[in-house]
Amino acid sequence: MRMITLKKLLLYKMMLLLVATSGCVTMSRGYGKFVADESVAQRFQKYQIDPDMNYYYSGSELYPNVIMGLKKEYSLDNNLWRPLKSDPELFKTNIYNMVYTASNYSRQLYGFVMKSPAGRTLGVWFSPLDVQMRVKMGKNNKVVVFTPDQQPDVNEDDFGERRPRLMRLR
Repeated sequence: MRMITLKKLLLYKMMLLLVATSGCVTMSRGYGKFVADESVAQRFQKYQIDPDMNYYYSGSELYPNVIMGLKKEYSLDNNLWRPLKSDPELFKTNIYNMVYTASNYSRQLYGFVMKSPAGRTLGVWFSPLDVQMRVKMGKNNKVVVFTPDQQPDVNEDDFGERRPRLMRLR
C-alpha cells in the first residue's frame, strides 16, 4: 500500500516538473529547456562519467547542490560554475554526498537533459527537483547556465513564519 502511495507521489512530482519546465522559461527567446530523464539520474547514481562532457558543480566542492555535464563542443560563457576534476573517486564522493544530504532533508535527486532552443542536447543536470534551472544559448556554441538560487534550509511553521531547519542526527 505504501509503495503505491510513493509511486503516485513520484508521478505527481514528475508531472509538476514537466509543466514547470515547459512554461515561462522556454517561451523566452534564446533559452533552452530541461527535460526530465531517469536514465541521466541513474548514470549519476552509478557514478558514470561521460568522456564527451566536461563536468561542473554549484555549491561547495564536497557537498554540491548541482552537478552539470556540458558536452565538450560547447563552452560556458560565465564563471558561475566551478569545474569538477575528472577524478572518478572525487566524482563518486560528490554524488554520494549529494544523495546523503538530499535524504537528510527528504528530498530526491533528479536527472535532466539540457536542451538548446533548437532542441539539441547540450548536456546533463543532476539536482533536487526544487532548484531553478535556466540555460541560454550564446554565440559560437557558448552557453550560459545559471546556477540555482542558494536557498537556506528553512521550514515554515503553521503561521507562515520561516525558521531554520533543524538537522537530524543519526
